Amino acid sequence: MNKRQKRGIATVLIGLVLLLSGLLVHWLQQQEDITAGDRSAALLEQLDDDTAAIAPGGKDIALPEKTYEGYTLIGDIEVASAGIRLPVLNDWNEKMLKVAPCRYQGTLTGGDMIIMAHNYQHHFRFLQTVKIGTGVTFTNTAGVEYRYRVAKVERLHRTEGEQLPSADYPLTLFTCTPGGIERVVVRCEKETE
Repeated sequence: MNKRQKRGIATVLIGLVLLLSGLLVHWLQQQEDITAGDRSAALLEQLDDDTAAIAPGGKDIALPEKTYEGYTLIGDIEVASAGIRLPVLNDWNEKMLKVAPCRYQGTLTGGDMIIMAHNYQHHFRFLQTVKIGTGVTFTNTAGVEYRYRVAKVERLHRTEGEQLPSADYPLTLFTCTPGGIERVVVRCEKETE
């Protein structure tokens, strides 16, 4: 076998290794997405069981917390038109983001709550296609509903995090784009009754 043939074989082998590596990374990301969806569903089921025991209505107690499986929940977020309903964790870190959407900062009563999630198919990927006027409901753990409408969708570079808070919108949702270069930011206004 001459040098040229050896280089050709080496190039093919390197290409195969890279291809298999890419497939493995893709498969691992898919598994992480599925696991996140399953964990969110389990937390939501526990939250539903507890919330069903609470009479609807009552005083707005903002963000009461409930803990399940070591995760502290403040409620759930629903976008019915996208078929999405997910629990929301009280705080965030990388481990928590792999489970469910998380409160990034702010409060309901302060009118500045920001919720973040990974762009998993089972979490906030739908934000990339959400339309102005879409209904969004946040229900706290006591069963009190807060209704919003999407008022603005924007993209921010990942280094523009200081622009996430907005006094003009009481609820902001965000996720990263594939590759993580930008953030899809969805601003919501309180729905008028």
